[in-house]
Amino acid sequence: MKNPKISVIIPVYNGEKTLERCLNSVLKQNYKNYEVIPVDNNSTDNSKRIIEDFQKKDKRVKYALETVQGRGAARNCGVNLAQGEIIVMIDQDCVAPKNWIDGLIKPILNENENASLGFQTDIIKNYWTKSIQKRDAEFFNRVNDGVYIRNIDPKNFAIKSQIMKKYQFDTKLYSGDDVDLFLRLWKDNIKIRFVPDIKVGHSHQDSLIKVIKSEFERAYWMMKIYKKHKNNPIRDKETLFSSISLKNFISFPFWMALQFVKNPISESFFKLISETSWRMGLLKAIISRKINFIYL
Repeated sequence: MKNPKISVIIPVYNGEKTLERCLNSVLKQNYKNYEVIPVDNNSTDNSKRIIEDFQKKDKRVKYALETVQGRGAARNCGVNLAQGEIIVMIDQDCVAPKNWIDGLIKPILNENENASLGFQTDIIKNYWTKSIQKRDAEFFNRVNDGVYIRNIDPKNFAIKSQIMKKYQFDTKLYSGDDVDLFLRLWKDNIKIRFVPDIKVGHSHQDSLIKVIKSEFERAYWMMKIYKKHKNNPIRDKETLFSSISLKNFISFPFWMALQFVKNPISESFFKLISETSWRMGLLKAIISRKINFIYL
């Protein structure tokens, strides 16, 4: 493909605080042949007006409305409307550098890869966001297989359009639909090329309450994904499922105590909050859905 049309999809829900900044960055790309599809997921703030204002100024912007609530449903709406040969995804609270599209689609254009994934930088830079940035960098290192990565993060992701239109996101999943999509692609040997130098700025969770809520909800839905993929042979290779075990729950207090011995207090405190919230989400799923512990 030479100079193919790109479709940039942005799920939008009550994003008035960050959406304008995101759209401005997306519309200033060095790459020129692309459309931008912000998908309004029933916003109750000024998000729709912001998108319509951009539409008036730039014909590349296409407004879309998805009435089914959820990021997966919003992204699928954009996928189904996309006219590009490659679909690129970003979130409403992100800022893209000018070389973002160029760099992200390069492996697909030049090396015939099916999909590619970039990374992120921390925009806010407070204690919580810096801790999340460090945690995510460590996670990406664990799931990095050299040039490929065992992960999908839709805030900085590109994929051939025909593949994305075939697989799509599971709209029944409130959270973790990116993990579910990755497991289905991985099962079919569709690899994700990692381009760590292509980074978008992201507004991480910036408070104690937001971190607790995010970790709790994501863990709860991770149990649903685990159960959904019970017949997927590569399920148990997924790093995020390693904490779903009785052994992990028993050893957690001792592991946490060791963190306070080995690491700075500020770093260990963040681990205590995030890891405890994660396990509380798993416990809720186990209790409410009667899902048994594994690896007994």
